Amino acid sequence: MRGPIRWQITLWAFAVFLTLAGLESSLVLGGMERALYRLADDDLTEKLDELASELADASLMDLTGEQKTSLPAWSDLAFEIRDYLDSETDRSSHTTQFLYEIQREGGQILARSASLEDQNFPTKNLQAKVESVSFREESDPRPGRDTERLRIATVNLGPYRLQLARGLTPFLETYAAIRAQILAFLTGIPLLAALGTYLIATRALSPVRRLVDEAQRLRTLSEGTLPRTGSGDEIDDLARVLNALLVRVREDVLRMRQFTADAAHELRTPLATIRGHVELLMERVDASSQQSLSVVLSEIERLARLVSQLLLLEKLEANPESTLRDRVNLGDLARDLVDHLSLMANDQGIRLVAEIEPVFVVGDSEKLRQVFLNLLDNAFKHTPTSGSVGLKVFQDTGTAKVVILDEGPGIAAERLERVFERFATDRSSRTAGTGLGLSIARAIARAHGGDVRAASPGGAEFTLELPIAA
Repeated sequence: MRGPIRWQITLWAFAVFLTLAGLESSLVLGGMERALYRLADDDLTEKLDELASELADASLMDLTGEQKTSLPAWSDLAFEIRDYLDSETDRSSHTTQFLYEIQREGGQILARSASLEDQNFPTKNLQAKVESVSFREESDPRPGRDTERLRIATVNLGPYRLQLARGLTPFLETYAAIRAQILAFLTGIPLLAALGTYLIATRALSPVRRLVDEAQRLRTLSEGTLPRTGSGDEIDDLARVLNALLVRVREDVLRMRQFTADAAHELRTPLATIRGHVELLMERVDASSQQSLSVVLSEIERLARLVSQLLLLEKLEANPESTLRDRVNLGDLARDLVDHLSLMANDQGIRLVAEIEPVFVVGDSEKLRQVFLNLLDNAFKHTPTSGSVGLKVFQDTGTAKVVILDEGPGIAAERLERVFERFATDRSSRTAGTGLGLSIARAIARAHGGDVRAASPGGAEFTLELPIAA
């Protein structure tokens, strides 16, 4: 499960409460169903007891089947039972109507409810021998009521078997209504629990959110620490450990920056001296030696550019807020560069395709121009001859965007961020670079409150994003 922790906690809480609610509903509804069946059985038992009492008063027999006197003719007994049950069903509502059937040993039907007509009680679940009162559930045998259920009580009265039934419709309707209410209630509990869990988790994790926001802000600052709650809890301990780590990382970065800046400064003078001597030698040697010295001179110039870029990068990262704050039209800046670079692109057999809209930002025009140059230079280096480089400048939802797309070999997904590291030159190109152009472009963008991101939809695509000027 992925996503914000508060959502993970909420979903887990919802799942747990939903499972518990499901188990609880199963237990409650199961017990209620059994209780409703007991009510139906008690109703049938009560009628059987009343019938036994009627028969006992008539000195016929009791429920055990023990004969008290000599049995009268069957017609007398049958009429006695039938008259009693018919009178009971006549007094009952339709939903609680009782049905009966009387059999002699051997299965001969002696009497049944009039509404049964010629339909017998189902015997699928009937025991072969009924020693005492037994209960079962069957479908209603009457025509057109096969979807309704009956609860049937069976008892032997001497040589006769009496089956007494009642419809379960009122019980089942009551059960369905109560079940719907219980399910609605038990479904609401997990939802309320999830809402409560979300609110609690959001409140509990708010210090973590503040840590994240502060860490984002400190990314471009040379000082500052993460806020601590002072509560001594786990989040406070985390802030303490991260602050210690932050201090150590800053010290290491500062030492590295200082070393790089010092080395670059120290290299500028020797490089200038070497360049001067090489240029002097080229004037005094023959043509073959001049060719060798020209290679040396080009490498010296490359080293000089590298030193200058290192110094610029260190200045940007050490003091990103030192940039000028003028109103700059990126569209005009891009059009000027297109006019200057189109001839160079044509000489290399590359077509520069531009779609430019006027977009205003606040910043240093010279440094923003450097971003354009570095990104376009990177695109030209990796685009093959007869290929094209696309440049788009437009505004998108309050953000100024500059998209530069080349037709080179592209960038592997795992290296999309690494191309912004210093000296990262993993893609094949037609000309060698210092490996600092993209690092400088991102540093300038971040100094202006924006960023540069890389993608690889085919070739390489670099997108510069900057805040729109108010």
